[in-house]
Amino acid sequence: MTAVDAGSGLAAEEIETFWSEGHLVVRGVLTKTEAEHFGGLIRDLLPRGLDIPDHWQAHDGRIKPFYTPGNQTFDGPDFIPLYQNERLYQIMSQLLGSPNLLVRDGSVAITLRNDAVHESELSQALHLDPAVPGYVDEFLFTPEELEIGGCYYFTDVEPGGGGIHVVPGGHRVVEEQSRAVPRGRQRYDRWRKFAHLFPETVEVTAAAGDFVLMHHLMPHAASHNRRSRTRLAQFFRYGRVDQPYRVGERPGDGPADRSFNDLQLAAMSPLGRKLLGVEPW
Repeated sequence: MTAVDAGSGLAAEEIETFWSEGHLVVRGVLTKTEAEHFGGLIRDLLPRGLDIPDHWQAHDGRIKPFYTPGNQTFDGPDFIPLYQNERLYQIMSQLLGSPNLLVRDGSVAITLRNDAVHESELSQALHLDPAVPGYVDEFLFTPEELEIGGCYYFTDVEPGGGGIHVVPGGHRVVEEQSRAVPRGRQRYDRWRKFAHLFPETVEVTAAAGDFVLMHHLMPHAASHNRRSRTRLAQFFRYGRVDQPYRVGERPGDGPADRSFNDLQLAAMSPLGRKLLGVEPW
């Protein structure tokens, strides 16, 4: 598993590794204290009586809170600093080839210990999160179309600890398979039923405060947590402002109008106001 220090931008060989493997662990994007703070915000989402709201999702110990029914984005004032992390922005700008970016998603994951026996260590079907609406017939494979996403780990994730599973180099297979046929975006039921292409996956382990970068065509899935420590994570996706598909057309966008209240705006840095679309680049 390749990992880099977030103290500066990526070196040329690290950038090459990302494009080859489709994922990269960036160490120390948050300090341990910051990771504990934001992890605490996610723990606090759980109702004190542990009654899971009907509009949340829960599967095999994996809990996905929803801010409101149908809206998985957590972007309250306390979460805003995660959207505008300057070190992560610097790395995303390098990889996306532009300083003018937007950030979205903000969904969170809580993965509890699960001792049940399953045929697979995956608790979720292998899938993609492409920044391309399902009605589009062809991927463009351009820098403008690309999104780079991933998640903060707010807790240490050891082997068997519910870490995200990836397929190293899988994004290149998706591209090859899509280019090989007409309407490649529609292949394998819009790339929802393709697990047979990737029988082997790798669990991404990392420490609290690390960020797992992923190409938007990276096959990935959640996994069972066999350890006592609850895994806490939050997901973000970065793309260029000249991306061909507008916010609201894709899953994970949150409210389509991207409106913010006074408390959210007060928590935004000048960089955050641009990344969140409040001010133009």
